[in-house]
Amino acid sequence: MRRVVEVTNIKKSFGKLRVLDKVDFYVKEGDFKVIIGENGSGKSTLLKIMVGLLLPDEGEVNVLGIDVKKQWKKLSAKIGVVLANERSLYWKLTAWENLDIFGGIYGVPKKERRKRMKELLERFGLFEYKDKPVEDFSTGMRKKLMVCKALIHNPKILFVDEILNGLDPSSTREMVEYLSELNEKGLTVVMISHVLHILPESADVALLRNGQIQMEVKYKDIRSKRREIYEVFEKLIKVGEVDEKDILFSREGYEDKA
Repeated sequence: MRRVVEVTNIKKSFGKLRVLDKVDFYVKEGDFKVIIGENGSGKSTLLKIMVGLLLPDEGEVNVLGIDVKKQWKKLSAKIGVVLANERSLYWKLTAWENLDIFGGIYGVPKKERRKRMKELLERFGLFEYKDKPVEDFSTGMRKKLMVCKALIHNPKILFVDEILNGLDPSSTREMVEYLSELNEKGLTVVMISHVLHILPESADVALLRNGQIQMEVKYKDIRSKRREIYEVFEKLIKVGEVDEKDILFSREGYEDKA
């Protein structure tokens, strides 16, 4: 499969703090890529650079054949982005009004837009609340609406930052199942998450540590039992390595199989 995201030699600092240091990273069409790492490791910074919200100090970013640094506006029509900040919605407006506005911004024709809005709201159990102001929504409802907003224009890639945080178990499962369903239908997903026990078996996990992608593994190749999954990932995040009994291969083996 072709590479739809290519990050080459990316560096990013904030003042004297070097957050990303020569990051090389790619995502293939149809991937479900999950980036993990400690708090402050630069995961959200990397995602924002990939979608054009931040400029790197050095390096190149290419998404869907578009030079993100030069043509980020062109890219915005082809990708969906869900950031951790719930204020990306208009809280005084209803769910229906929010989707109608953002669908219009993305240029989705009115008839198609209304159909899409209904489908998305029904899929997430929000249709009966479509006329309710977003400020009255729970955290979980707002996050579901944020995903609806990001999908209103049928993007080719969905970038998601910590969408599972704050969701109850049922909503977490529903969210992952829906993202997995979309991925199976061809949508490429790039997600940052600390919720690791419920990832789809098809997911690829990339470890961001010390400013670099240090390891990539197939989620399904983690041999640990589900109840031990966080122990395995803690070893990955803390020291960048795990016992062979827990995992089948590291970055080199991953690239051989990719």
